[in-house]
Amino acid sequence: MQKIGTIYKKTVESEFKKRLNDISSVFVVKFSGLKASELTELRNNLSQTKSRFFVVKNSLSSRILKDSDLKELVDILQGQTAFIFGYDDPILICKAISDFAKAHAALEFQGGILEKRLVKGQDLGNLVNLPSKDQLRAKFVYCIKAPLNNMVYILNGVLRKPIYAINAIKDKKSKS
Repeated sequence: MQKIGTIYKKTVESEFKKRLNDISSVFVVKFSGLKASELTELRNNLSQTKSRFFVVKNSLSSRILKDSDLKELVDILQGQTAFIFGYDDPILICKAISDFAKAHAALEFQGGILEKRLVKGQDLGNLVNLPSKDQLRAKFVYCIKAPLNNMVYILNGVLRKPIYAINAIKDKKSKS
């Protein structure tokens, strides 16, 4: 019969490995000093960005990370750390972390992996200033749409000129 601690470690380890395989980005934050209600608020904010807040002991996560492609994160793990697994737009996740960190000084961004590259804690400010995927898509569509709108406007002008000329002749004849 296995001990409950062993069963718990195996469950957490399998869940952590599963989440590492399914993510597009992962961020590490230090959360010591936050109340449970504040952590719940953070979890709710992150769930709106399609990401998950996950707390794992550093020794367990270090052992798992050393066996994965994310070895760079092992050096970041110090103190009470948590992982934020991103499944969608990483910029929205960074903005959610940044907004929460501004309101709660106890949360500290340590770093993460974004597009297979290590992101240090000080780079969070740069990521927050980037537009999200949806904003970039909207700008791209606008860039495609603008020349077409201009062409329609010009073609309408070409069609209107003869009408304006006919109306001017009609007005001139009606005055005489």
